[in-house]
Amino acid sequence: MKFKVDEWVYYCAFPDLPALSNERSVSVVLNVLENDPIYDYEIYIDGLGKIKKVKEQQLFSMPQPT
Repeated sequence: MKFKVDEWVYYCAFPDLPALSNERSVSVVLNVLENDPIYDYEIYIDGLGKIKKVKEQQLFSMPQPT
């Protein structure tokens, strides 16, 4: 898996649609779902207060602070 628990990421619901691929929400990884056949991660979407199960291709790295 690319991301770890407690790692801050950007979440995009529709990364393959050009019109929506730039709409990203700041999120944090809660769980890595290694045994789930469909989803890869469980995340918390900051600002919306929602918890979602998502696929890895919907998550993007955040720039690391210097």
